[in-house]
Amino acid sequence: MMSLLTALLLAADVPLVGSNDVTAAIFTGDVGEGVAPGRNSHILWDAGADRPDRKGDVKAIITSTKRDLKQKSVQLWAGGPYWADRNIGASSPEDAGLYFWWGDTTGHRPSGTMFSFPFFPSNTPTYNKTPATLQSEGWVVSKNGTCVLAPAHDAAHVKWGGSWRMPTYQELYDLCSTYCDWTWTTRNGVRGYIVRGRGSYAANSIFLPASGYGYGTSLRYSGSDGGCWSSVPDSDYTGTRYLYFSSGYHSTSFSLYRNNGFPVRPVQGSTTDSSAGAAASAKGAYFRFFR
Repeated sequence: MMSLLTALLLAADVPLVGSNDVTAAIFTGDVGEGVAPGRNSHILWDAGADRPDRKGDVKAIITSTKRDLKQKSVQLWAGGPYWADRNIGASSPEDAGLYFWWGDTTGHRPSGTMFSFPFFPSNTPTYNKTPATLQSEGWVVSKNGTCVLAPAHDAAHVKWGGSWRMPTYQELYDLCSTYCDWTWTTRNGVRGYIVRGRGSYAANSIFLPASGYGYGTSLRYSGSDGGCWSSVPDSDYTGTRYLYFSSGYHSTSFSLYRNNGFPVRPVQGSTTDSSAGAAASAKGAYFRFFR
């Protein structure tokens, strides 16, 4: 006699492993609170429930949630953070993943070139607020001399947990301009940059897909332009520092309106970031990909 849970897992083509006492599965799906689509989870249940004498008494227990188990991270320079090999919500390094307004921890995925969520200022509670206001409302906290998104509003921390977080402006600047070599390429049919460390870190690299960005309900410039948010707000009311790139060009010299939808590339680990506050304090030019 097959338990209902076993049948459902087999129907969903979930790999099963087990013994006479316990059967386990690793799968992706929504099975209840704390486990959401796009996250891998370990489920243990009493395999004895399949025995006729147990009358199908299934005991399903969620023992742990392991988010994005296939995701890896690499360090690209000495003293730098460890960079995830993919964006939040991505199934592979080439996948764009989810798009977030700045401070959003839900994320939105387009259908083709359209979003069901409109990336407008009216839908962005961090828009039109100074860093001081953002801090008073709990959106940001002070760290290493600068304001960064609070853990509760950091998409990387909320989605992946642990020590994962969004990169600071200084970390994006160092990735873009100081420690790495950038090579525009096409990988598995997706255009983007291979960003590689130097010297003893030359064997380490990440791929940044040209994922475009969300504006209103449109996905713009996917396949030609890309970027990701930093955790650092600009000093004015509307902007945030971010990484922008296209073929032959990559920069962190601009600030972007917080209502735009951008991917998040998580980092973890310690970093020397004392200069981040000064580097991000000057108001940047606004560049919104309108060409």
